[in-house]
Amino acid sequence: MTEAETSSSAGSAASAGSAGSAVPLAGVTPLSPLPADFRAFHQLYRPAYVRWAELYLGTRADAEEAVDRTFEQLAADWGEVLRLDSPAGYAWTILKHRTIDAARARGRRPVVVDTAVFETQALHTAVDPIGELEESLCIYQAIRELPERQHDVIVLLYCMGYTTAETADILGISVPGVRSTARYARHRLKEALGLDGGGKRSGKRKGGDGDGVTG
Repeated sequence: MTEAETSSSAGSAASAGSAGSAVPLAGVTPLSPLPADFRAFHQLYRPAYVRWAELYLGTRADAEEAVDRTFEQLAADWGEVLRLDSPAGYAWTILKHRTIDAARARGRRPVVVDTAVFETQALHTAVDPIGELEESLCIYQAIRELPERQHDVIVLLYCMGYTTAETADILGISVPGVRSTARYARHRLKEALGLDGGGKRSGKRKGGDGDGVTG
């Protein structure tokens, strides 16, 4: 997302924030009045960021703290952030680093805490349309082992319920990029779970280990 797109997609949020730009945002210390485009970005992305962090940290309070640290870093470098090709992509990277830091500070591995998110009908249908795979734990393990970008796309699309366009916006990538990544991820998951092209069990399952969130 470019600077123009950031301001445009924020729309009314930016204009609403400009009148009270000196009002502090959650987790952001107002050393100087915050720009309207930063306030709009914060309003647009904070809910999704908190949902993501809560999956990995287990509590809303811990998630909000990690997200607040993310926006503090973004606020400090906001001018440079807006000059990047994808401010949203950079912000997503910072969010993941802060989530990892928070998990490790609490003596935990940076993996999804609530495995119930892997029981969604959308996920099971996407990976196993025939419905022969009954154990959500298998899908959970297989998603943990995906490459980072594929992992993020699968979790946002099928576990958290975001649309393709919303997922693209959150990650700061294109809609075709999300579709392509999801396609490769589904193929990789089917291989890992021992499913053939039609969704049937082939009797083969790859092993491995991964954290899902990397840094």
